[in-house]
Amino acid sequence: MVYDVVIIGSGLSGLQCANLLSREGKSVCVVEKNDRIGGMMQSFARDGVVFNTGLNYTESLGEGEVLDKYFKLFGLKGNITLKQLDMNQAELISIGDKEFALPQGVENYKEALKQNFPSEADGIDKYMDMLHKVCHSFPLYNLHPDTQDFTAESPYVAQSASAFINSVTSNKDLQAVLGGINILYAGQQDVTALYTHALINYSFIKSSWRIKEGGSGIANVLANGIKANGGVIRRNAEVVNISVDKGQISEIHLKDGEHIRGLNYISSMHPKSLLSLMPQDALKKAYKKRILTQEDSIGMFSVYITLKKNRVKYQNYNHHYFSSNDVWTTNHGQWPQNCLMYTVYNHRTTEYANGICIIAYMKFSEVSQWADTTIENRGDDYLAFKQEKAEQLINLAERKIPGLRSDIQSYYTSTPLTYRDYTGSFNGSAYGVVKDYKNPLYSIITPQTRIKNLLFTGQNLNMHGILGVSISSFLTCAHLLGDKYLYKELLKK
Repeated sequence: MVYDVVIIGSGLSGLQCANLLSREGKSVCVVEKNDRIGGMMQSFARDGVVFNTGLNYTESLGEGEVLDKYFKLFGLKGNITLKQLDMNQAELISIGDKEFALPQGVENYKEALKQNFPSEADGIDKYMDMLHKVCHSFPLYNLHPDTQDFTAESPYVAQSASAFINSVTSNKDLQAVLGGINILYAGQQDVTALYTHALINYSFIKSSWRIKEGGSGIANVLANGIKANGGVIRRNAEVVNISVDKGQISEIHLKDGEHIRGLNYISSMHPKSLLSLMPQDALKKAYKKRILTQEDSIGMFSVYITLKKNRVKYQNYNHHYFSSNDVWTTNHGQWPQNCLMYTVYNHRTTEYANGICIIAYMKFSEVSQWADTTIENRGDDYLAFKQEKAEQLINLAERKIPGLRSDIQSYYTSTPLTYRDYTGSFNGSAYGVVKDYKNPLYSIITPQTRIKNLLFTGQNLNMHGILGVSISSFLTCAHLLGDKYLYKELLKK
């Protein structure tokens, strides 16, 4: 059989594309090298507690908000259970001993900042006005047909996020608070573009949500839709080679020897990983060099804690802790200097939490000595490394959660190697390709490739996170369904 579309990878973007295209009458086949689908959307259970790999919480799912529209388009809204974070404290930013509670809602957020920093009202207004302006210059965020195209030449793409923040206030604590949730996009002080910061921050300011079914719940809803539409999902189907003839993919070759053919192909893999599967002469050297030399964002080290029964109250917010007001730098000499902490929300959640997750940045170089090993076969020195790092991170968390150790039943860890092997993320990168404001054309990857029937999708394109991936899925599908048609369908939702 020759499919209309063959999709390589079953991460969020791959499943969204497959769901929408199959609903539009395309014959679709998704191939996934692992036994489990979902990529970064996977969930897993330890001692009865369900943890998420990548989906901790998400944004703008209120009725009529931007992600709400995309979730409806992809058949998700109404098939998942949402819990909105605390309206008065969705985010808690701690800088040393100082704490700043940040609510949801643009006006509430602005007012809370002014209460905490009454002498900085003008700067706060300038900051919020800019976030609004950036977001509403992006047509696939604004969802207004008269908006001009958002391109790599936009001044917001070629402007530093941290420099802009520093231009509206010289108050170090306020600067830290405004940049305080940058763990959602691996923000770097002299790298991250204003548009990345603005689109993500503003979306979470509007509304923030947890999903009861977790990341696997989203993947399962999309997969069920694909199957109901006649689509096929092949698990344990690793692509080992891609045949290219006359500038087009002719077929893909699986590890078990099977060949799969399609008229069109979509890759939700990291572009670097995909290139390694193609003939050396399939693409021009300049294009390959651009893809292969792009910097990838930093990875994460996570501690997944199961708690003793009825010991820790469920906290309906996220806690971002920094030892100092240097919130951007990911190159601290002493690790860890900052972390994200949150109590787990899932179908077992009551008044008390049954789990806590603590996350901190970690470079791949920290674990590169074990890069050639496989899951569960990395050796005792790797286990000792993880235990040492976990103890350090728990020590940091105990500064804000006194007595945490006495509440722990068990804990488990993941490193960038874990992310690499379970999710296919290149070198365990948490957010794909770095978007550097100093060279935006080099950083941004478009869905259309130099292979006629190959499209890219996923977080390596324009923007990170659930919203960014959903927009990339939309852009990819628009190449096959028509952008005007698909945009009209989006606006109907």
